[in-house]
Amino acid sequence: MKKNIVLIDLDMMLLKSIYESKKVNIEFLIIDADDSKLAEIKELYDIENIITRVELSRYVEKESNNIDYDIIEKFKASQLNSEHFDARFSSDANLIQYNYFNALSFWVDAFIKNNISTVLLVGKTHGSNFDGLILDVAKISGVSAYILDFNMRGYVDSESVNSYSVLNYNSNSFVSLIHNDLNLTPVDINNYLFYPDKINVIPRRKRIKSFLGLVNSFLPSWTYAAIIALQHIIYKSPYSHGLYYKPTSILKNMFYIRRMKRFYDSISVKFDASKKYIFYALHFDPEANTMSRARLSNQLLIIKQLSQNIPKDWVLYIKEHPDQFNLNKSGAWYFLISIHKYRTKAFYREILKFNNVKLLKINTNSQDVIRTAEGVSTIVGSVTPEALSLKKPLILFGHQATPFGLCKDVLKVTSSEQCRESIKKIESGFVPSYLDLNKIVDSYFFELKVLLPSDVRVLVDYLVCDYSSDKFDI
Repeated sequence: MKKNIVLIDLDMMLLKSIYESKKVNIEFLIIDADDSKLAEIKELYDIENIITRVELSRYVEKESNNIDYDIIEKFKASQLNSEHFDARFSSDANLIQYNYFNALSFWVDAFIKNNISTVLLVGKTHGSNFDGLILDVAKISGVSAYILDFNMRGYVDSESVNSYSVLNYNSNSFVSLIHNDLNLTPVDINNYLFYPDKINVIPRRKRIKSFLGLVNSFLPSWTYAAIIALQHIIYKSPYSHGLYYKPTSILKNMFYIRRMKRFYDSISVKFDASKKYIFYALHFDPEANTMSRARLSNQLLIIKQLSQNIPKDWVLYIKEHPDQFNLNKSGAWYFLISIHKYRTKAFYREILKFNNVKLLKINTNSQDVIRTAEGVSTIVGSVTPEALSLKKPLILFGHQATPFGLCKDVLKVTSSEQCRESIKKIESGFVPSYLDLNKIVDSYFFELKVLLPSDVRVLVDYLVCDYSSDKFDI
């Protein structure tokens, strides 16, 4: 008999492969699709419950509530994550909480009524009602839950590839993989290092094949976001995850983010390697990596800890994320709804209150900064493998969220005291070897091509039916 699973595959990149399994039945499928795409998916796949993440709130609202205070108490952390996520789209606290409680009641009942065996999420968890809450219901219900966790983007022969790992959500540990047995492609980490620099080598005719590529190549950077905003105004569809937002806020924040960039340019400095320094790379906000997976997600507090502990004659260099002011990337209109909550003049001024902190120009080459740094720090950003490859001391504030955190020489911070000890170690001349880096990459990462159908059926069958966390987890 097939085992029932909940599959959260927003981009539907692995749906076909998993659907063809003879051991697994997709009881619930969560996707990201408009009405026409949803109809197409329903026509192609005989799955009883297919829900788009945008329509989830309306879907669960129709069900009768079956909830009590004990359940509410057990899922308090889930509620905080859900409200944090939905605050990106709405300021209506009552509606945000209402959506959460409806979803909680629905998923608790759904697991019991449908005998759910496993939850499988493809990509990052946002802590939302369509992913994080489902994972938490699985964990508290004693149901296995796995995340095929996106880690790095790279380029092989001018083609885009992604690397993934498998996180056992319930034990918060990564699953060791035997690639040949599971029909998986190993990762060559060299294809993933400093990947933005490699994009430029892709022939221009290949980059402009998509509509977005065409917009980016010939029109101003704000055009794509403006088109999306105008579509929502014309068709009167200003809803996201069942929450109303003002489409005009997108247009307004397009000008806002441009002002923020001008402000950042005015207070940032050119890179100067004449002094010893620690480098901290800001995360994009709002971002899945820091919203629900990281124990400590407040970047101001992290910067304060670093600033207070570096030697007096050292500098703490901070560099804004290269996409933070980018208006021509897919999905930018989502971040434009609430960017005014995450990047403000007060935010940058708070950083500069520390006398030993300097903001670097956003066009500064991160590779140059990492190469001559005394140490590099991040929560769990793309600079992680780059620092490891250059044998630089790496301070990770979110080491639990990446297999790279398993490296023996990574300086793992879970307290203020550990932050102090890590910087003292760097000051004393600590030179990491990262001798176990290749072993970790070989054991935990696998590669999927972005534009081609990927086969993970053997892997999913193994996780759902045969995997023993007691035997294999580290």
